[in-house]
Amino acid sequence: MKKKIVKNIGVFGFIRKLEPPIKKAARAVLKHEGKKTYRINFILVSNAEIKELNTTYRNTPQVTDVIAFLIDTKLMIGDIYIADERLIKQAEYFGNTLIEEVMYLSLHGVLHLCGYSDYDEQNKKKMFEVQDKLYKCLFS
Repeated sequence: MKKKIVKNIGVFGFIRKLEPPIKKAARAVLKHEGKKTYRINFILVSNAEIKELNTTYRNTPQVTDVIAFLIDTKLMIGDIYIADERLIKQAEYFGNTLIEEVMYLSLHGVLHLCGYSDYDEQNKKKMFEVQDKLYKCLFS
């Protein structure tokens, strides 16, 4: 019996027009990282909800824009939470459209699932180099 390859990206809570860009950004990272099997969920939450997740699981009592939880490394199963208010404010601050900002945050979340870290300067530099390169590719 042939093994079924799972390729699934779920998008929950976002307005419908953001679903294709989120999936496009996620697939760009997965292709770049050579991931052939995946099941990833993107979940839109409030600032209060993401702060609670950040406090509970990272012991960091503050609002963040993205938090990612890897459930299975072999099959690349994970959940990525994006804060709705931060998404909007960051889009305005950086002069991005909502689509551009959600794609940037989606790239960031999937890179976390792939093992990238931004918790120290050296790893952050490496992560953002890959993230920025992929982001540029999405719009070229």
